[in-house]
Amino acid sequence: MARAGSINYQVSKIIKEHNGIGQSKLERRNETGLKAENGHRISDKFHSYKSLDNARADLTNLGKFAKGQGIKDMSKINSKIVKDWINSKNISYSTASNYISELNKIHEHMSFTRAEMKELRVELKKELGTSKNLGSRSYKGLDRIQLQNRSQPAFELQRDYGLRMSASTHINIEKQIQRNTLSYQEKGGKWNEKELNPTLVSKIKENAVNGKYEINNKTYSRDLQKEIEKTGQKYNGTHGIRHSYAQNQLELGKTKQEVSEAMGHKREEITNTYLR
Repeated sequence: MARAGSINYQVSKIIKEHNGIGQSKLERRNETGLKAENGHRISDKFHSYKSLDNARADLTNLGKFAKGQGIKDMSKINSKIVKDWINSKNISYSTASNYISELNKIHEHMSFTRAEMKELRVELKKELGTSKNLGSRSYKGLDRIQLQNRSQPAFELQRDYGLRMSASTHINIEKQIQRNTLSYQEKGGKWNEKELNPTLVSKIKENAVNGKYEINNKTYSRDLQKEIEKTGQKYNGTHGIRHSYAQNQLELGKTKQEVSEAMGHKREEITNTYLR
């Protein structure tokens, strides 16, 4: 039987196959047909140098752990080895979930399936819990909250798409919405885009006046505070919705790097403050 080679060699082969630098993430998502646990299409490649380097380091670490368990061929690593590796690190659930999302991209090179990784994610959530991972400003049960009619679209933009309050409460319909795509400015002036649910687009347009959807920030914050406090939670401002969004996206299978991009952060380190 041919030798698998060193851990570094095996990792380099895997990374080379999943190197997506220079490739369109959107096109790759459509090509693979893969979906995350929230139903969104995902790519099986790493499309930034940062995510590629993180994956290389994590796979090398996993490979060396498996070698210590007597498994030198990374293709023999199963879900039990992955779980033991994660548990050996004494990490939070959010970090563990990030590892699983990385491994899902390269699962065909090892002895576990995406379905097994989904089961492992559920197990780890129960064992590691989420209380210590939810940021102090996060909210629970946002899907059950209903604000005043005009404030609801802004709330859904924050809850389901991670927008800041400023971007979700002031929208020029003609300039910023093309079909179901919303263009908006991030903090610092950079423009970003989100493909919205058609129903939400309709809500935004229905509540627009003279072609603009605008909500007074104080009114919006007051409405949100009232509903949050009804649930027995402390009100931590509208920005707490972004904390909840970040945590939820990670739990649904997105990598930290993908969450960081979705939130318009320039560095992944900024995203860490939302996942504590």
